[in-house]
Amino acid sequence: MSHSKFYSSLLVLIVLNAIIKPVWIFGIDRQVQNITGVTEYGMYFSLLNLSIVFGFLLDWGLNNFVNRELAAKKTELQQQLGSFLLLKFIFFIAYTFIVVAVGKLSGVKRWDILFGVILIQFLTFLFLFLRNVVTANQWFKTDAFLSVLDKTLMTLLCGTFIFLPHFFGSINIQKFIVAQIICTMIATLIVIIILLSRGIIIKKPSLQFFDRTFILSVFPFAITIFLMSVHIRLDGFLLERLHHNGAHETGIYAAAYRLLDASNMIGYLIASFFMPFVARQWSEHKPLQGIVLQTRHVQLMFAVTVVAITVMLAPSLQKILYHRNDEYSIRILQWCLPALIGYGLTQVYGTVMTATGDVIAFCYFNLAAVVINIFMNLFLIPQYGAFGCCISALCSQALLGLSTMTFVHRKLKTPIDGASLIFYLLNGLIICAVLYGLVKVPVNTLLLIPLASLITFLVMWLGKMISLNSWLSFLKKR
Repeated sequence: MSHSKFYSSLLVLIVLNAIIKPVWIFGIDRQVQNITGVTEYGMYFSLLNLSIVFGFLLDWGLNNFVNRELAAKKTELQQQLGSFLLLKFIFFIAYTFIVVAVGKLSGVKRWDILFGVILIQFLTFLFLFLRNVVTANQWFKTDAFLSVLDKTLMTLLCGTFIFLPHFFGSINIQKFIVAQIICTMIATLIVIIILLSRGIIIKKPSLQFFDRTFILSVFPFAITIFLMSVHIRLDGFLLERLHHNGAHETGIYAAAYRLLDASNMIGYLIASFFMPFVARQWSEHKPLQGIVLQTRHVQLMFAVTVVAITVMLAPSLQKILYHRNDEYSIRILQWCLPALIGYGLTQVYGTVMTATGDVIAFCYFNLAAVVINIFMNLFLIPQYGAFGCCISALCSQALLGLSTMTFVHRKLKTPIDGASLIFYLLNGLIICAVLYGLVKVPVNTLLLIPLASLITFLVMWLGKMISLNSWLSFLKKR
């Protein structure tokens, strides 16, 4: 696939997700928390994080492994799709047993929520695995529409409970979980139908394919998924368990984390496209420097913009989204979002490391970040609560991002491009200065967000991070 087709498909992906995912996150998920309350939603968020931490047991790195290997034209793996699906169901049994055991040992009482999120995780990982087959075959535009399918269905179903309670009854955590299960199941069936219609054959499954060689090949991917899950999600569970007012603190943290998760969506989507593309380029011995730097520019400029907006407009955002304006919630929001910069670096360079065969090195980087994150959380959470989680995430994510960036540039023997780092900082400072001046005048806060985006676009253009002529010539060809 050419660079132009890659970017056109990526643009479709970003536009669709920029429309659908915010509606789900802020129109549905946020409303569920406002309706059910901070404490009840905090309990759901805690158990959801627990289920995500052990999510590697549902995958064992198969998603990334299959994505990379198929993209590198190893089509024999595609003939084993039925065997992979059988293995997924075996993983599900082991995953359920272990998560339930951990829940029992840690004193979980809301088993209705725990079993619900366990099933959600299984269906989600199955859906993502099948989508990886789509992207590995370079059907990027198809995957762009599939990437919003599950959330579109969830938005429609949950929206009936939230906005039409007189007809369907008011939303609660149980209905919210059941709706996610139904919609993810439907989305998974639709992906299977698409694969079958495009000639992908699901043969009779056999576990003989998964020999010792295969297990050793997949194992580093499994460890990577586990460590990344622990790094990103364990803090929410530890917060609910370790703090004396855990459920309430977790609810406050979940409110801020929702914005971080929503902002991180763009990076995750870019990484999901980036992986098979880089793997194909690497297998064909094509240069990677240009595509890596361009992707980093997009990731970090976006991250810096979001962080600047959140830090400067946190009081207004807190009031608009959650109808609260207490100083503690605002403080958590301001300190939670800066971790996005570390996320952005890791999503670019961690993806390159995985796609080019340096999975083991990526594991070591993740392990170091996880150890730092856990020790900081154990030390900070009992006294500082959600604020401690924010500081831990900020430090460990920054360390991981900088480590992977340094490794990749040394491997590719290319400069880090220090000039662009100055433009990232300059962009953040300009946005902060402009917003600082405008928040004092009577203007709608939401209008300031497009202004910040325009500033970012101008900085990228002046810094030659993007080329308007290239985009215009490309659009004319379309």
